[in-house]
Amino acid sequence: MNIRIATVDEMKELWEYSGSPTYNYFVDGIYDENIEFWTVEDTKENQLIGELYIFWNSEDPDEADGVKRAYLCAFRIQEEYQGRGLASKLMKVVLNRVKSKGFFEVTIGVDNDNYEKLKSIYNSWGFSELIKKQHYDYHYLDPNNDPVYFDEPSDLYLNRLD
Repeated sequence: MNIRIATVDEMKELWEYSGSPTYNYFVDGIYDENIEFWTVEDTKENQLIGELYIFWNSEDPDEADGVKRAYLCAFRIQEEYQGRGLASKLMKVVLNRVKSKGFFEVTIGVDNDNYEKLKSIYNSWGFSELIKKQHYDYHYLDPNNDPVYFDEPSDLYLNRLD
């Protein structure tokens, strides 16, 4: 297994070249260097099995402000690879990357899917301060390129990096 920054072409392939507004937003963000795409690669199978994106700046300054606070999103490990500590390893590398860029805070959203499990895991990684509940996902866009509104809010948690 290898944890590394992935390329925009790898992101395009992983997202199956969907061309959706969200896909285009992520591609543009990577090209503009506002987003870094980190991955876990199964080197034996030559495939990406995990993803996590760092946003250096966000439309919502509570998430990321481009100066001291970054935002993490779209954190996934393929189901058949879960339970092996890969998520923890990926998160550790990414948090170190955030610190190395001079940021000392990082946020992550916890939505309603597997809420208690995710909240517990994220809390164990230092995301323990609830910033707010939010209905809009600024990184998931509708066909008009507007942030998607959810009736059930997600929670935004803060990790103050040491």
